[in-house]
Amino acid sequence: MNKLIVLGVLVAAMGCGGGGGNSNATGAAGSGGGSAGTMGAAGTTGSGGASACVTGVEGCACYGNNSCDAGLQCLSHLCVSLSAAGTTGAGGSAAGMAGTTGAAGTTGAAGTSGAAGTTGAGGSGAGGTGTCTAGNEGCACYANDTCNGSLKCLSHLCVSLGGAGTTGAAGTTGAAGTTGAAGTTGSAGTTGAAGTTGAAGTTGAGGSVSGALSFTAGVIQPGSNSFGIAGGIYTFSDGVGSTSTPNCTSDTCFADVTGGGPICVAGTGARVLGSDYATYWGAAMALDLNNPTNAPMAQMAYVASSHGVTGFQFTFQNKASSTVRMSYKVRDPGTNTLLEYCVDLTTATSVVHFSDARQACYLAAPGPALTAALADHVEGIQWQVPTTISAAVPFSYCISNITPLTQ
Repeated sequence: MNKLIVLGVLVAAMGCGGGGGNSNATGAAGSGGGSAGTMGAAGTTGSGGASACVTGVEGCACYGNNSCDAGLQCLSHLCVSLSAAGTTGAGGSAAGMAGTTGAAGTTGAAGTSGAAGTTGAGGSGAGGTGTCTAGNEGCACYANDTCNGSLKCLSHLCVSLGGAGTTGAAGTTGAAGTTGAAGTTGSAGTTGAAGTTGAAGTTGAGGSVSGALSFTAGVIQPGSNSFGIAGGIYTFSDGVGSTSTPNCTSDTCFADVTGGGPICVAGTGARVLGSDYATYWGAAMALDLNNPTNAPMAQMAYVASSHGVTGFQFTFQNKASSTVRMSYKVRDPGTNTLLEYCVDLTTATSVVHFSDARQACYLAAPGPALTAALADHVEGIQWQVPTTISAAVPFSYCISNITPLTQ
């Protein structure tokens, strides 16, 4: 049995550098083998900025194509985990004690004493600048894991779920300390032992985006949200060679899906024969928006304007190279025809207002956009991988945190 489908999805690194100064040299010896000059004090080291963050790693900058290492999402130009952040491991202990100063050289035989080398005064280098203010976009969260305005706290960083933010300015490098004039060098002292490394923190349990629709055994139960949305999620295919896992036509197919997901499918869209796309259309996953009984073919119009809903956003993870197309399924009240308004997904956090979707979105000149009036007759959201005449199309993708948009 077929069911209707539609989809709406929801899926700053700071530069730093460092510099420092150091010094030691030999003072002039006295004439006739006089006593060695005293040791000149080394110039102090300038404090530098922090070491560079590794691109693609959690809490660091995204790659140039707005992607990150496995399991991370690119938000506000930062790689973050959509699960709640784990606790931070304790840092290593302080650096080992400095070596003791070697004993001074013995006095030379006969002759007048040489003048001792003067002590070089080394000034401290200025520390790097570039502090990031807690709570701002791209900076650390407050201690209670909150941020300013609409920003969200992910991976202990404040990021925007509506798109990438700007990158914070790098801290400037501290100036090196000046070199002191050295006296003669005594024998070197021994090096102190290095501090031990702190244990890594454990990873926190995953959470869902605020406002996301919540599933119970693959179904959004009536009364579970303030938007009046009720219905199940399911899959179906063209029946001429396309496959989908899981393969189901009932709302118990995703019985293991709870909370915000993820909801994952994989399979193959059959190769189109004779340019017959109507027959060889592939496989899809769908969500009913107004089917409180979860009965087959019992979808009803979802009156979006009554709940202030203007579209949907969701987190999208494409695990293959295939295109994934999201569609709003709308029942034309005049002709009772089921219309499709679509958009091809390209970003991890997909925000699709009703007005963003168009009929025949795949054409060079697509059809009209979905109007607010017709959006009051939307029955569901659908995700589908387009088929081709050249070859079968394998696919694998996940959807999570489906959230109604209200502006």
